[in-house]
Amino acid sequence: MPIAMTKGTESHPSRPGNQPGFRRDRAGTEEGSITSMEQGVRFGGYRFDIDTGRLWFGAGEIRLTPKAAAVLNVLVTHAGEPVSKERLFAAVWSGVAVSDDALTSCVQELRKALDDDPRQPRFIETRHRRGYRFVASLATVAAPTAPETHPATADVTAIGVLPFADMSPDRDQDYLCEGLAEELISALTHIDGLRVASRTASFQFRGGADVRAVGQQLGVGTLLEGSVRKADDRLRVTVQLVEVVTGYHRWSQRFDRRLDDVFAIQDEIAESVATSLRGNLLSRREKQALVRPPTRADAYEYYLRGRQHLPRMTKAELQKSGEMFARAIELDAAYAPAYAGLAMVHATLYEWFGAQAEDLVAAERASERALELAPGMAEAHVARGCALALSSRYADAERAFEQSIRINPNLFDAYYYSGRTNFARGDITGSAARFRKAEELRRDDFQSPLLLSQSLRMLGSLEEAAQANREGIRRAEHVLALNPADSRALSLGASALFHDGQTTRALEWSRRSLELYPDDMSTLVNAACLHSKLRQKEEALDLLERVFAHGLGKRDWVEHDPDYDILRADPRFLKLLARLK
Repeated sequence: MPIAMTKGTESHPSRPGNQPGFRRDRAGTEEGSITSMEQGVRFGGYRFDIDTGRLWFGAGEIRLTPKAAAVLNVLVTHAGEPVSKERLFAAVWSGVAVSDDALTSCVQELRKALDDDPRQPRFIETRHRRGYRFVASLATVAAPTAPETHPATADVTAIGVLPFADMSPDRDQDYLCEGLAEELISALTHIDGLRVASRTASFQFRGGADVRAVGQQLGVGTLLEGSVRKADDRLRVTVQLVEVVTGYHRWSQRFDRRLDDVFAIQDEIAESVATSLRGNLLSRREKQALVRPPTRADAYEYYLRGRQHLPRMTKAELQKSGEMFARAIELDAAYAPAYAGLAMVHATLYEWFGAQAEDLVAAERASERALELAPGMAEAHVARGCALALSSRYADAERAFEQSIRINPNLFDAYYYSGRTNFARGDITGSAARFRKAEELRRDDFQSPLLLSQSLRMLGSLEEAAQANREGIRRAEHVLALNPADSRALSLGASALFHDGQTTRALEWSRRSLELYPDDMSTLVNAACLHSKLRQKEEALDLLERVFAHGLGKRDWVEHDPDYDILRADPRFLKLLARLK
């Protein structure tokens, strides 16, 4: 699984975005129009949060401008009914005189976000000269219970980096805002003594949230937040480092530079944050680790766009990510990070979407080129390890992961993918060691403790396995409280609930994941494993038929996974297994 799958994470009633301290912009909603909606609605593969106006596809958020989100809010809360232009203007632009172009622009933005065709609409239908109608079927997403929060810690070396706010004139720089924050997260992991919240966790929150509330959710003592304004080739970045407990601003600065200086800005921010939090200057190793391969501004923009699409974990989003990385390479054929990103795209497509030979070749070539260009870049070694593991070159893959760890001892991905590789080759002791380190490094990740518990069960360490399993459940519950549509948390968490003796709840989580993503390979496989453990062989085989019959799946993992043990002698299973590479 060459990216930490988070399709691409239940205790006290509360809503994400409606927690104490969160500010909510309710402009654009009609009084009483959402009383029947508890948390949000699902349609197609999308989830729209009524309270916050946020749109999701899988685990990835699709950024909308506030007015477009308000238009969508009105349409979905009156789904199936024609909504006149006059009604939309009154709801979204109350008391403000605007032209029809403002509404048309919002609808165009929504159609682009939803990949909707106005000639054959799946979601938004134009009512000629009258307005619009939301035509898709809706399913209510029940309000999740609040995630377990932690006391706001006074440990300032635990930090969360929030996505920057887009202050550009056209509000079209979300990829840059997310990209700068993600690059800073990556940079800060190189600094010894800092604990950095993951992108998946931090990006659930946006500017305007109460500092203490976010700090409790992330379990951190400081937050780095800021804004970006890009106009032509000029870039203004404003950042501030805030203590969660006191609200004290430890450090803030504004950078007014040319876009070409974006790397220098990132370096200055990372070094200033590290110095403020740790109290001493960076070591030679840390300074060297912060050095990134330079590139031209336009190539870097395409690289950041590729990074934005990569975690969303659908075939279309991965292909889009690959296109962006390829465009960056066209503009700068010596830019190693783009090759590493492209390698991860093709490795993921190979493993999860059909095992096409061309993806394997592309992953190997891109990862090899990334290493040639930047042998000191830890992420290049991770990409190389993932590509090698797909060809069952496990020893070479492990050497690549070990080199990545030598360069950056705090890099979660190196331990996580090394753990998966060790499991796939049957080194269960090695997998347990790697997953244990991964779950220590990223305390909001539910996958590593759950995979650790599986390895420990196989090794006979049942008490320790049970502890890791319960920790994984706790983390999955936290993720689901923030994003109820995270199918990976649901499907992998279902198996954990079974091992915790919560069979009814396990089946419910599995059912929810299948309803959300009925064709997703990971969801189907995890559901099949649950039925296998329940000794429901036919149900398990029916689900596997939808995956393995098309050659989708990882044979080496299946061969070592005890979840399949009850099926191994079944002729139908053996026939399916023969389809896998």
